[in-house]
Amino acid sequence: MTHSPTVHHVSASRGRVRGAYILMTPENLVENALPHLEGVIAKPLATPRAVPACFGEYLLEFEAGGRSTRPLGSGFENFLYVLDGRALVEADGTLHTLEPGGFAYFPEGVVFGIETPGASRVLWVKRRYEPVAGVAAPEPVIGHTDEVTHHPDETIGGTWAPLLPDDARYDMAMNVMRFDVGSRFRMVEVHHQEHGLYMLEGEGVYYLGDDHVEVSAGDFVYMAPYCPQSFYATGSTRPSYLLYKDVNRDGF
Repeated sequence: MTHSPTVHHVSASRGRVRGAYILMTPENLVENALPHLEGVIAKPLATPRAVPACFGEYLLEFEAGGRSTRPLGSGFENFLYVLDGRALVEADGTLHTLEPGGFAYFPEGVVFGIETPGASRVLWVKRRYEPVAGVAAPEPVIGHTDEVTHHPDETIGGTWAPLLPDDARYDMAMNVMRFDVGSRFRMVEVHHQEHGLYMLEGEGVYYLGDDHVEVSAGDFVYMAPYCPQSFYATGSTRPSYLLYKDVNRDGF
């Protein structure tokens, strides 16, 4: 009597690592810990370790009462965006309450503390500020996605909403992009900036480099400078994503 060998099935993954881009899916993310965060699971999305990223982006999953134990963000400019739950953020002696869709930007030199009364998820983007002679330093920005202007844009088939001021003081942009179902970019874009894209809702197909990649809520895409990219909105729910990119600097 013969016995068939045991076969161990490995789950398929949509995650990809390419020279021009990286796709991270919720199934691929590994739990990590970061210093001075208690009751918080940190899931790195982009860091300089694996890609030439000039920024870091992390998904922070807070349990009820999760908090920072020391001020965070020293040496960086920092951006926080609440996905769900509620976050209490303190900076410069002022306490800010951020609900889902709420955000906070703190320029370099402003550290912050954070605590969540209940389970919450927060995106944290950080980068080193690039000062320019004759250009003033940026100022803190606190707001909510529903309180900013969503500009119609026929070239993408939807709207874009800048969460940070579009002026030379700011060397990073954080935009919420929303798309009508069935819409698509009218061109394949090639930017000299790098991008970090977190899918907030819906689904679509992204053209990245030479690949067509399916993306859906909870996915993260890192795009290197000069990565050809385009998006097509699919499914029955209007897709949207939070987009980071460096701006107002020439890269030198």
